[in-house]
Amino acid sequence: MSPDYKPILRQIDAIPSQWQGQPVFLLRDPVGLVEEILIIPQSLGFLLALMDGNHDLRDLQVEATKKLGTLVPLEEIQKIVKYLDEKGFLWSEKFEEIKNKVYTKWLELKVRPMVFADKAYPLSSSEAKFFVEDILKLAKSSSSSPKILIAPHIDIKVGAKAFGESYSKFKPSAGARIIVLGVGHYLDLPYSVLTKNLATPFGIIKNDRGGLFYLNRSKKLELYFDHIAHKWEHSIEFQALFLHYLLREEFVILPILIGSLSNILNQKDLVNAFVEGILELMDEKTYIVLGIDFCHLGIRYGDLFPATEAHKLRALEVDKTLLELSVNGEEEKFLEKVEEYKDMKICGIGCLYVLCLLIRKANLKGSLEIYYQEGLPFGPGSMVSVVSAGYSF
Repeated sequence: MSPDYKPILRQIDAIPSQWQGQPVFLLRDPVGLVEEILIIPQSLGFLLALMDGNHDLRDLQVEATKKLGTLVPLEEIQKIVKYLDEKGFLWSEKFEEIKNKVYTKWLELKVRPMVFADKAYPLSSSEAKFFVEDILKLAKSSSSSPKILIAPHIDIKVGAKAFGESYSKFKPSAGARIIVLGVGHYLDLPYSVLTKNLATPFGIIKNDRGGLFYLNRSKKLELYFDHIAHKWEHSIEFQALFLHYLLREEFVILPILIGSLSNILNQKDLVNAFVEGILELMDEKTYIVLGIDFCHLGIRYGDLFPATEAHKLRALEVDKTLLELSVNGEEEKFLEKVEEYKDMKICGIGCLYVLCLLIRKANLKGSLEIYYQEGLPFGPGSMVSVVSAGYSF
């Protein structure tokens, strides 16, 4: 490896941990192109920040020598960079080879496998049944039956009451089509439609082939089928668990990941056409579920301060404002508030904006009911706000 080589680290998670009594970073590919987790000493973490395409191996060697207070041979730097490259953590020809193999295998799958079974929820169908039933029991009774449901995607055990409040109210008719809009946390497109059936502990949920055929053939929309971001994404998988329990085999699902607001706005004409296509699928048996979380505040999410009760109260106000603007179809005010609230780090913004476009274009006049709001502790000094709500029309 040439000393002039300038490595570029891919977008990865670096999770602080302990290994054999030593502080380390666990390096994880959040998209799932690379499934192996790498371990590096925290003392070498600074090197990762220098792998931005602007520093060659000599630069890394100089900085390592300064930081560690001893001469670091160039060969040691080459060894570290080569290791990351071979494992697929750098942008390189090696990574392209790995990516192509993973994509080939992913595209051949007819069913999207469960990723979080035995982690976020039980794998066994009998245990999963009791798991879901216990969560639904946490909800207050209500006669509400929304056409559009807002549910969280936070860790199910942490957000159990929020999930319970959402899904205890949701009562689609037999033979329903459920369009699920999930947050594509690592999606580099405005949206992506999953064409695969979905596995859950209760069996297989059938994909909405009719809806896919209509959007693809009749409307001739670019659907960005089966982006690899679907592979490890939890925002739709968690909704599938509850939907399958509630509806058994009497529904089909159209799973759609929504990307960042900036990606949406950069391709607004494309997104508008997509929204119009979705609207043409809407009938008395079509429902929409948004699997979204709201504000992310505190140390875990890059803030220099721990999240306090005051932060939580502000977050709940922000969430309510954005949700109301979305279901009222107030696009301009929604975007103004998003800019005002950008420090709140709301991961469901893209989904809420698509919902805003849907309601505005359809000129829907309905009513919003918020079932539950909370700011949930999620790591030391950190919180995530969630909303359970329904929109009926």
